[in-house]
Amino acid sequence: MKSRAVSCILLFLVSTAIWVQSADTVLTWPPEGQPSLKFSIGKLRQVNSYSGQADYVADVNVTNMGSKPMTFASFYVYLLDKNQKRIGEGYIELSNVGPGQQVKVPLTAHAMGSVASMQLHPQHLPSDEPRKVTVNVASVPAGASFKVDGQDGGVTPKALQLVPGKHTLEFTKEGYATGSTDVEVTAGSLPSIVNYEMAGLSHDTVVLRDGTVLLGDVASVTTTALSVKVSGKLRKLDRNQVARVLFVERKAAPKRTTKGKR
Repeated sequence: MKSRAVSCILLFLVSTAIWVQSADTVLTWPPEGQPSLKFSIGKLRQVNSYSGQADYVADVNVTNMGSKPMTFASFYVYLLDKNQKRIGEGYIELSNVGPGQQVKVPLTAHAMGSVASMQLHPQHLPSDEPRKVTVNVASVPAGASFKVDGQDGGVTPKALQLVPGKHTLEFTKEGYATGSTDVEVTAGSLPSIVNYEMAGLSHDTVVLRDGTVLLGDVASVTTTALSVKVSGKLRKLDRNQVARVLFVERKAAPKRTTKGKR
């Protein structure tokens, strides 16, 4: 009777050990608070052993528990012994997992010793900032200064990294009219090109020493004064107020011909 009881106890222990080994290891990330990812790691299957170390593989079911798509993430899986000492590690990588979606990914790992538990350690986590897209900005003619959403962008041609959304590019170049254009950047799109053709000025440009820029038609220039018509009004300036003047090329008016009366 006693031996039968012992046999039952041993059978129970063996059955329990088999159940523990076959049960999934469930880990979440982040480990505290509201999890965004749940990992159900199946039983580690030994595929190789050498010099006291062993290689393992396992199937991992990953569930996106958040409200946003998981574009890309990767984790190290630390393998720990019963004393919570790290004795090995594995690697998990996942991409394009929608909200509420579950995907199966492989885990490959190696360890030295008996594995008692596991921990997740992130290698790469998605940022809240959308992935930027390359936009090549050019102008005709080249060498124009430009701004992106009011911030200095450099001189054309130049490659930019822009977040998805609508952006405004403003172009300036001496001798040409200032211009702007809107650019719509789509998430995940391939590199694109923006080529802005600048228009010639239709008015003379008078730059004053205080930084003021006047666009108009210069009527006269002397060694002591300058007269410029701005918006139909004639302004007279002291020559010492003027830093420089940029004249536009003006086409001569076509000559009128008159036919004699017979």
